[in-house]
Amino acid sequence: NTKKTLCFVTLNILSEITQTSGLVLKEDEKATLTCSQNDNHNYMCWYLQQPGKGLQLVYYSIGANQQQEGDIHTGYKANRLNLSDFYLNILSVKMNHSAVYFCASSLDTALQSHLCCQGVGTREAK
Repeated sequence: NTKKTLCFVTLNILSEITQTSGLVLKEDEKATLTCSQNDNHNYMCWYLQQPGKGLQLVYYSIGANQQQEGDIHTGYKANRLNLSDFYLNILSVKMNHSAVYFCASSLDTALQSHLCCQGVGTREAK
């Protein structure tokens, strides 16, 4: 039984966001990535970027207790109990979960069309 080590790097985009910094996990562990914003934005989303690929939407939310599956959601669950915090849970870490994870928030409906990150730079998580 070989255990593999996975590495996660998280960055945030748009708005003042605090998010989980890098994680190193073993296969089959559970992980929770936390994204918090204090700008009263209704719209929040979690993206991931795997090596050599573009951004992929994992989950998005249009308000508290309103999380929606994105394009690549298998093995993930999201939770947003209030307006400020959006959690992304990895249910059982596998090698294909290795990625850079991005959190974004927005006041307008750009997230509904998955465009909240268009033309926006990135910076390291606080």
